[in-house]
Amino acid sequence: MVLSLKQWGLICLYLLIAVLLAGFLCLEREAAVGVPVLSYHQVNDEDDNALTVPTAVFEQQMAYLHDNGYHAITPDQLNAYLTEGAPLPEKPVLITFDDGYRDNYENAFPVLQKYGMTATIFLISDFMDRFDKYLTWQQVQEMSEAGIYMGAHTLSHFELPGLSKAELYQQIEGGKLAIEWKTLRFTEYIAYPCGSYNADVLAVARDCGFKGGFTVRYDLVHPGDNPYLLSRVPIFGHNAHSFWKFKLRLHGAPLWGRLERLRAMLIRTGHPTMASIIWLP
Repeated sequence: MVLSLKQWGLICLYLLIAVLLAGFLCLEREAAVGVPVLSYHQVNDEDDNALTVPTAVFEQQMAYLHDNGYHAITPDQLNAYLTEGAPLPEKPVLITFDDGYRDNYENAFPVLQKYGMTATIFLISDFMDRFDKYLTWQQVQEMSEAGIYMGAHTLSHFELPGLSKAELYQQIEGGKLAIEWKTLRFTEYIAYPCGSYNADVLAVARDCGFKGGFTVRYDLVHPGDNPYLLSRVPIFGHNAHSFWKFKLRLHGAPLWGRLERLRAMLIRTGHPTMASIIWLP
């Protein structure tokens, strides 16, 4: 039996629909068991840059999480889920901030308290009490005592791969000890500066007593993931439609993460035009 061109076209269309439906169902299932770790930096109305979320938009986002039944968790809860199979609350979300900007205290902290949310701030230890845009240790202590977890973002925010072993220990262990000294609480989780790491970085982090580490890989965290290579969902960018983009990123992280990695691969292999076709929120 010879099929007509129209029949072949219908078969291809049905196959495409079947593949898209199967992919959608897989992503839905993945999203159901994955945990979003939201990644923020600055929250203010002055800095018009890619790392900043306006204060009103941040409050809108926290209100959305609160009103839709999300429960903010701690790094320890996430670690216990990954390593021991411990249960998490319904619709868990881990809220993180990198660097330790002063607006985390002035703008984000009151909003988190208003909506009953906890969060984690990864501090660049040497920047505290030193630069105007960064937290003071007094502010760090106040938030720590109020339940905000203080994680490490190294001593000076150097990209870690390529540093000597001695420099790695200085940056990773030094940052950890500074936070513990100032807060009188253990610091057992690190966010790698720029998301960069290698085998030496992971080994030193383990040796310094960290239980886990966070990257900038765009995805959810799933059962079985390496606790030292945890993905996050970027929630920043001072631009239009940021709340709409927040919801797209929150609910579609598995899809957007794959597309982001595909785009990066196309750029890396010399296909920037093809990469420019891929849209990400």
